[in-house]
Amino acid sequence: MVELQHRTTPTPALTDFVGAHPALAAADFDSRAFQPIKLAVKADLNKDQGGLCAYCEKPLQPTEGQIDHIKPKAGANARPDLCFAYSNYAHSCINPKTCGQKKQDGLLPIEPGPGCNAEWALSTDGTIEPLPELTRQRRHAVVQTRDMLGLNKDSDLVDERRRWLASAIAVLQAAPADFPDFLQSAPYRHILASAF
Repeated sequence: MVELQHRTTPTPALTDFVGAHPALAAADFDSRAFQPIKLAVKADLNKDQGGLCAYCEKPLQPTEGQIDHIKPKAGANARPDLCFAYSNYAHSCINPKTCGQKKQDGLLPIEPGPGCNAEWALSTDGTIEPLPELTRQRRHAVVQTRDMLGLNKDSDLVDERRRWLASAIAVLQAAPADFPDFLQSAPYRHILASAF
């Protein structure tokens, strides 16, 4: 998961839109009037996230994917008060097996942010597993987050992470000095770092 740090100044178009429409409701997020704002927000999130999906870390173009509400705007866990809060947004890929579409209106025990990868690691087979020393409670939170996002359910995603891990190991063995640059530019870089 991307260790997301939102920019301190939200997308200006978002700030302007919210200021011009003080009575916004969650339904307004999907309105025609908000569509141009969504494009600008997605582009900023894409920069904040280093061009990766916030959840699975697949490469994502600024025009692809969707804006996911980290804390959902609807459903049993709804936080409509955060519907237009930039700090509650994540740029997510569109895959019904994973990420924001899999999460739907669930509330993640572990959200994308600094330290979010501290309790799991990438296995050599490409799966993400909780660290063995975790308490039962923390292990449950890790497994629940991983499974809510479907991070081990898409075999293509698991295989892709396995290949990138093998590449990282090869770079580390052949040219250790190049490893930091490799890791900085690789997809899955946040979860890859957990393996080293």
